[in-house]
Amino acid sequence: MSETVLIRPQADEDSVQLKREPYRPARPAPRGPGYVLRHIAGVDETILDWVPEERHRYSRLGAIVLNTGLMAALSMLALLGSHDVPIVALVPAALLWGYVILTFDRWLITDTHGSSGMGTGKFIARLAISILMGLVVAEPLLLWMFNSDVQTQIGKDRTTLLDTYESTLKRCNPLSGEPPVDASGCTKEYVLNVPGSPRPLLDSKVAAEEERDKAKQAIAAIDAEIQRREDLARLECNGTSGRGLTGRVGEGPNCRQLRGETAKYIASSNRPQQQDELNAVTAKIVGIDADISTVSQKYAEAVSKAIKDKVDAKEEKLEKPGLLDQVRALSQLADANTFVLLQSWLLRLLLVVLDALPVITKKLSRPTTYDGLLSRQLVIDEKLHQKTLKSRSDQALGDLDVQIQEIEHSVRVRRERIEEQGRDVEADRQATLDEQIEQLARRLRGDG
Repeated sequence: MSETVLIRPQADEDSVQLKREPYRPARPAPRGPGYVLRHIAGVDETILDWVPEERHRYSRLGAIVLNTGLMAALSMLALLGSHDVPIVALVPAALLWGYVILTFDRWLITDTHGSSGMGTGKFIARLAISILMGLVVAEPLLLWMFNSDVQTQIGKDRTTLLDTYESTLKRCNPLSGEPPVDASGCTKEYVLNVPGSPRPLLDSKVAAEEERDKAKQAIAAIDAEIQRREDLARLECNGTSGRGLTGRVGEGPNCRQLRGETAKYIASSNRPQQQDELNAVTAKIVGIDADISTVSQKYAEAVSKAIKDKVDAKEEKLEKPGLLDQVRALSQLADANTFVLLQSWLLRLLLVVLDALPVITKKLSRPTTYDGLLSRQLVIDEKLHQKTLKSRSDQALGDLDVQIQEIEHSVRVRRERIEEQGRDVEADRQATLDEQIEQLARRLRGDG
C-alpha cells in the first residue's frame, strides 16, 4: 500500500514552486485522548490514517512516554518540596522538568519511526540515555520515600559533627590553662584566646617549688654535716677507736675541740635563716595554690562558655540540609540497612525500566506497517525535494543567463553610442580645421 502524490506547478512572480497534495483515506483519525497520546509518540496521523488498526499500538506507546514525563514532574516536585516554598510555586518548575524529560523521550522514540529495524549501536546509545534519565528521575523519589529516615540520619550526622568539633576545642583548650597534651589538629580555628589564664600563676608556682626544693636541699646538707660532726664528737668523747679518734674515754682536748667546731659550724651555717626562707617559700606556694584555685575556676568557666559559644556559632552556620546532604544520608542508610538498600535499587530499576520501555519495545517489536509507509513517504519526499531543487536551480540559471544577455546587449549599445559620439566630434573638429585653412588661404591670396 502506497500513497499517491500529485505534483502541481504553482507559478508566482519569481519562481515555480512544487506543491504536494496527498490523497487521503476515508477514515481520518478521531480527535481525542488517543490522538494526543499518538502525537506524544511522534506519529504522523496523515500516514497512520491508512492503517487505523495500529492507532491503539501507538496510543499505548504515547502513554508510556507520557508516564515518564509525569514521573519526572513528580520527582522534581518531591525534590523541591524539601525546601520551605509553597507547593503552588513549585508546580510550574516540576511541570517544566516533566516537559523536558517528555520531549527528550519523545525524540528518542520518534527517531526510530520509519526504520526497518534499530541497529545495535543505536539501540545501546538510546538505552544508555534512557537509563541515565531513569536514574536522574529516581533519585528525588527515593529521597521523598525515605524522607523521615533521611532527616533523622542528617540530624545524627550533624550532632556527631558538632560533638567532634566540641571535643577538639576542649582538647586544644584545657580548662587548667596548661598546653594541650595532644596538639595534633589544633589549628588556629580551634585555639581560643580566653583572658585570665592561670598559666602565669602556674609558672610562678613552678619557680617557687624549685626555690623550695633548693632550700630543702641546702637545709638537708647543713643537717647532715651537723649530724656528722656531732657523731664524730660523740665517738671521740666515748673513747671509740677509729681513724682520726684517740680512743680515750672522757672529755679530753679532742672531744672539746670537736664539740667546739660543731658549735661554730652550727652558728656559721645560718640554719635558722635557711629554715625561715623555706617556711616563707612554702607559705608562698600555699598562697599561689589558693590563687590558682580561684583563677582556674573562673578560667574554666570562661573557656567552657567560649567553647559553647563556638559550638553554637558552628551550629547556626549549618545551613538547611541540601540535596548533597540528603543523598549522603540515604547512602549511609543503605549501607547500614539492607532493606533500604534493596528498596532503593528496586525503585531505581523500576524507573529505569519505565523510562527505557519505549526504546526496548521498539527494539523487540517487528517493524509495523506504519513504519513501512513512513519510510516510503520519506523516500518520496526526498525525491520531491531533489526535483524541486533542480527546478529552482534550472529557473535560477535561466534567469541568470537572461540577465547576462541583457547586460551584454546594454554594453554593446553603450559602446556603439560612444563610438558614434566620437565620430561626430571628429567630424566637427575636421570641419573646423578646414574652415581655418580656408580662411588662412584667403588672407594669403589677398582676397580678404
